[in-house]
Amino acid sequence: MEMTTCNVCGKVFGSLSSGTCPTCRKLLDIVYNKARTYLRDNPRSALNSEELSKAIGEDKKLLDILILEGRFDGGDSPKMEESEVEKRRKKLLKDLESNLAFPVKKNAPVTTYGSDRHGKSDI
Repeated sequence: MEMTTCNVCGKVFGSLSSGTCPTCRKLLDIVYNKARTYLRDNPRSALNSEELSKAIGEDKKLLDILILEGRFDGGDSPKMEESEVEKRRKKLLKDLESNLAFPVKKNAPVTTYGSDRHGKSDI
């Protein structure tokens, strides 16, 4: 477990994955439910986070965090074409592979630990 600063309140807390403390996570869940209900009840409204925050009476910063987390399908996030999304994924994968401690072998035969270590073939 590593120490992380909450991206909502700034409090330091122990976390395995989230950048939000448990107290603020509960608050974000409440805000998300309010926003989701409002958007469900008003399907024709095309709002950005500022207008939505005024409509539901919540802080814009909380809605921005929810949008960045991907909790909404649209909102303020720019619409990307599939090819653009695929390009970003491939670039991220390439960057990840280049930063690995061991090289990634393309089209390498699948082996097991036993066959690598002892020359035995289980496959």
